[in-house]
Amino acid sequence: MTKTDPKLRRRALIGTAAAAVPITAALRYSDTASANDLVGAWSAPFDMGGVAIHATLMHTDEVLFFQYVEGQAGVDRTSYVATWNWKTGQLRQANFTDPRDVFCAAHNVLPDGRVFIAGGHDPNTGKKQDALGVVECDIFDPVTRTWTRTTPMKQKRWYPTSVGLADGRTLIFGGTASPGVNSTTVEEYNPATNTMRTLPTTANKSVGQYPRMFLLANGRVLMAGPAATANTFDPTTNRWATVASMISGKRSHGAVALLPGAMSVLTAGGGAPVRTAELLDMSQATPRWRSTGSMTYARMLSEPVVLPDGKVLVVGGGAAFKYTRPVKIPEMYDPATGTWTAMAAHQASRMYHATALLLPDGRVLSAGQDNGSLARYGEIYSPPYLFKGARPVITGTPASVTRGGQLVFDSVDAGSLSRVVLIRPGSTTHEIDTNQRSIPLSFTVSGSTVTAQVPSTPAALVLPGYYMLFAVNTAGVPSVAPWVRVV
Repeated sequence: MTKTDPKLRRRALIGTAAAAVPITAALRYSDTASANDLVGAWSAPFDMGGVAIHATLMHTDEVLFFQYVEGQAGVDRTSYVATWNWKTGQLRQANFTDPRDVFCAAHNVLPDGRVFIAGGHDPNTGKKQDALGVVECDIFDPVTRTWTRTTPMKQKRWYPTSVGLADGRTLIFGGTASPGVNSTTVEEYNPATNTMRTLPTTANKSVGQYPRMFLLANGRVLMAGPAATANTFDPTTNRWATVASMISGKRSHGAVALLPGAMSVLTAGGGAPVRTAELLDMSQATPRWRSTGSMTYARMLSEPVVLPDGKVLVVGGGAAFKYTRPVKIPEMYDPATGTWTAMAAHQASRMYHATALLLPDGRVLSAGQDNGSLARYGEIYSPPYLFKGARPVITGTPASVTRGGQLVFDSVDAGSLSRVVLIRPGSTTHEIDTNQRSIPLSFTVSGSTVTAQVPSTPAALVLPGYYMLFAVNTAGVPSVAPWVRVV
């Protein structure tokens, strides 16, 4: 092995722990005031062995991440794929059994916890030719750590978006088949039958690359960017409807996040870029975009992460496409006040091809950007709430719960809890995370027993699958989240 062979160097890292990640230290919290109370703190960068252009948190406490093919066209035709364990820092490769370039694919987590990946890049071209899609679809099982090739799509797709539905099916929108040729059909993957079908022609629409799609609690799928006009797609009728245009116009490479309750979205930055942000509440009779507070820094290519306390952290981005003028100061949006607050700065530039994910201990993994000396490095952010005293402890959580059922657990801190929330594991790339979903639960307390109610209506609010269960106290400090499967 030579120092000049990056692929062999990455393989040498597999099986080792990322010692630079202060896993145990980050699980201790201060009761004394400090600057971290206001802006949080970052870990030192740690080598992940590859560029996390795509990243998915799994219920095994590992993050599946992958990048593009680095070798010569026709020779090296497989993406670098690995997992990182947030508890131990362990890195393990997760190789495909068949040549597969999953760069620029769509992905989401299925109800049983497996990761579904649709489309990607033609593996015969190396990095030389963009926009060439493929029909292949694959599933990664985090328990057995195996890949399964599933039924292919009918249309080639590069930069598509996949969205899970309340009945377990996944819809696949957009992307390109080849340069300048958009993929206009909508396809549906059913994991129960391992079948793929093309929806009726009424579902056809040219939505471009990586449309920002989110399943609303009312069952419709909202497209909220990057195009200026928001639309909804109704899976029961296979038809589209126009909603409203953004105040600022098209937000190319803007951040969009589905807010808690799954009926409204926040979009920020993008475009020129700009500092402005807007909200769209789809529970209104006539939804319209409305302005909210502006960020301190104009940015595009940033990653939004919804936190257990309901606030939104926007990480990275920059003032120009695609690697120049990075903004290394994240900002926190508070939906209650409509204001933004600048947080502690990270070391790495996180612009094009960067990712960010909420972890079960309330921290945030920031990684990716396929450019610069820290391209293969991750950083861990501890938000301000982790410096506001001891976190609540919850025990006795059930392995599963039904929609409409009661989620009962124990906590010695039950009397201090102000919020109980289920959050789906994120699955993110290119400033979009359709899998991110935060569901606040109503709850009662009796002694040390907490009884939370899992909603059954609206039908699409709570999707089947694995969730992180966070309990948040009156100081805003979240518990470490156990995994609960909603069936």
